[in-house]
Amino acid sequence: MRVVLIAAQSLDGRITPYGQTEAAFVSDADRGWFPACLREFDCSVMGAATYRLNRATLQARMGRVARHRVVLTRDPAALARDAIPGQLEFSSEAPGALLSRFERGGLKHCALLGGGEINALFLAAGVVDELWVTLEPCLLGAGQPLVAGQVRVALQLKETRPIGRDVLLMKYAVVRGVAPDAAGPLSGN
Repeated sequence: MRVVLIAAQSLDGRITPYGQTEAAFVSDADRGWFPACLREFDCSVMGAATYRLNRATLQARMGRVARHRVVLTRDPAALARDAIPGQLEFSSEAPGALLSRFERGGLKHCALLGGGEINALFLAAGVVDELWVTLEPCLLGAGQPLVAGQVRVALQLKETRPIGRDVLLMKYAVVRGVAPDAAGPLSGN
């Protein structure tokens, strides 16, 4: 199972502005790129806060987009009324167990669309293969970080390209078995 963490962030590493739960700072370039990139994935995982924020949009797209969506939450029963078999479910499974279940079901490509806590959970579990980060040309100073918690992961830059005026897409591979401090400039050597 290939797992790709996908996020848009400010230059100072924030995925939402302080006091807000949405990425209102995201550019039109990212708003165009993001739905197109999701076509590569047959499943996605997000947290309950992300789901609640995007609930109406997600429900409107059910059936039109062939992707199995799982919302990780501490209380799956609280959102169970929204479940749609084969399209949208709510779970409290650990990342490894969830991804194993996906694989048994024939799924191969998972988009991780979490907030900072979900991103940290999957990175700490060692199940993320790549990070695709849209770097927005702004500083927010405070707000939700890309990763909430003390997670250390070595990365190798695979691609950088502009997707709009002043907006960069950076794709990184997770380097397994290398401590971030020992990795140095991660040239692949």
